Amino acid sequence: MSIIKLNTRSCQSCYKCIRECPLKAIEFRDNIAQVIEEECVLCGRCVRCCPQNARILRDDFAEVQELISSGKPVYLSLAPSWVAWWRGHSFAAISRAFKALGFAGVEETAIGAAAVSREYASLMRHKRMNNIIATACPSVVMMVERHYPELIKMLAPVASPMMAHAKLMRESYGDIKVVFAGPCLSKMEEASDPLAGGMVNFALTFDSVSRWMEKKGIRVEEEDDAARGVLEPVARLYPEPTGILKTLAPEDTAGYTPIAVDGMDGCMALFDSLKKEEPSGLFIEANLCSGGCMGGPIMRMNGLSGALGEMYLSGSPISADETPAESAGRKCSHPRVFQKRMPDYAEPSEEDIRRVLQKIGKFTPEDELNCSSCGYPTCRDKAIAVLRGKADISMCMPYLMARAENISSTVLEHSPNAILAFDEDFNVIDLNPRAEEIYGVKRDESIGMPLPAFYGETGFDEARDNATIVEKKVRLEEIGRTVEKSIVYIKEHRTFLAFVKDVTGEESRKQELEEVRSHTAETAQRVIDKQMRVAQEIASLLGETTAETKVALNRLKSSLTGMQE
Repeated sequence: MSIIKLNTRSCQSCYKCIRECPLKAIEFRDNIAQVIEEECVLCGRCVRCCPQNARILRDDFAEVQELISSGKPVYLSLAPSWVAWWRGHSFAAISRAFKALGFAGVEETAIGAAAVSREYASLMRHKRMNNIIATACPSVVMMVERHYPELIKMLAPVASPMMAHAKLMRESYGDIKVVFAGPCLSKMEEASDPLAGGMVNFALTFDSVSRWMEKKGIRVEEEDDAARGVLEPVARLYPEPTGILKTLAPEDTAGYTPIAVDGMDGCMALFDSLKKEEPSGLFIEANLCSGGCMGGPIMRMNGLSGALGEMYLSGSPISADETPAESAGRKCSHPRVFQKRMPDYAEPSEEDIRRVLQKIGKFTPEDELNCSSCGYPTCRDKAIAVLRGKADISMCMPYLMARAENISSTVLEHSPNAILAFDEDFNVIDLNPRAEEIYGVKRDESIGMPLPAFYGETGFDEARDNATIVEKKVRLEEIGRTVEKSIVYIKEHRTFLAFVKDVTGEESRKQELEEVRSHTAETAQRVIDKQMRVAQEIASLLGETTAETKVALNRLKSSLTGMQE
């Protein structure tokens, strides 16, 4: 289940998360930026930098509530950086608050940290490894497994303090469940990774726990008389950038050179150098977050300074240490195994890279602006990401802008209609070639000036005041043209747009057609009148002839009748 989820409706395709992610563990598809879980190390940068708050963190406190309700005892392992989150409160008060949530026991992860330091010291004393990278930071482990597999051999085969503490508690208290709370996102991934140890059921963030307490109405006030401490208080310094080294005595390093690095950029620079130079005899304390765990994602997201947080850390004993937890006195080994988890991307050919670059107008190296607006440091890196299915070819902002400008320019230049832009004082901002032709003006001479043909134009005020499109047909006697105008007011830019169609030819044809119609009607009427006269004359003649015929026939009939008689 994803730890960093995306609200797709909020993602605005700004590419900021891609720019902020040093490992480029974000893919852009279907106009949304999704985390690539196989490459992400859960540093939290994408969550913090998103201007639309489109990144959402998974919260398992509901599952933890169900775990507590299941009936088995649930113990909490509390990261030592709690002192910077619940500032000014004692561990005994924190212990009571967590027990009010339903936890059977509350202990500090520093117990596991002390056990891990002993494992590191043993590795160095026995010279088992050429170089050693401490594995207390799950994000560092994830970075090595997913991006620097060549360095897996340097990872100390030792569990993290969280897993070590969980194992100690399970061996001490029997059939229990274990939950961790801290400032880290990668602990959530570690809790579900079987290679990490499988001793922790869920990992919560300090922020999640605080909201849970608030929902339950639990305040950190009264102290827990049964609070249990640690045997080695110096292990509480683990959240500092050099916290691990402070738990090791000089003789523990046994000839190794201890160095410490914190921050994503610092870790990447060191790991790149380790790949190239292959030094020996190093013990490396690496923390992915600047300031160590005190600068963890949850701390940064809530505006808490890691440097100021260090003021609250102390390696001195506290009152709870007078009665240390049972798990603090137990000794056992804490092995850890690792594996390469780097996605297998095919190495793109130079021909394929050039083909992608040419699709976005990069035909020569000079065309490659390397502006990083797409999120990638160079155009070449972006092309490789496209070939790997991590990026969309349309992400190049300069290319899209140039294409849009070219299309706009083409439309304006070749439009059969005049297009003019005016400011609120009705001065010309711009006009296209067709407008120059219709109004008989020059663009260079018209910019910033009013256009005589628009003097007294009332459509501007009507379009602005009524927020409507004003359409009208006018005869421009001074230039001998008839035009149809559509005037629009763009409120956001306080600009008027006028679209003008020259209908002089159409009007002339209409007039000619009207004259033809009128002439045809007159001609038809004359023909009708003449035909009527002819018809009347014919009818008159036909009438006389019929009468004479009738008389003749009657006479013949009478004659015939008489003869019969």
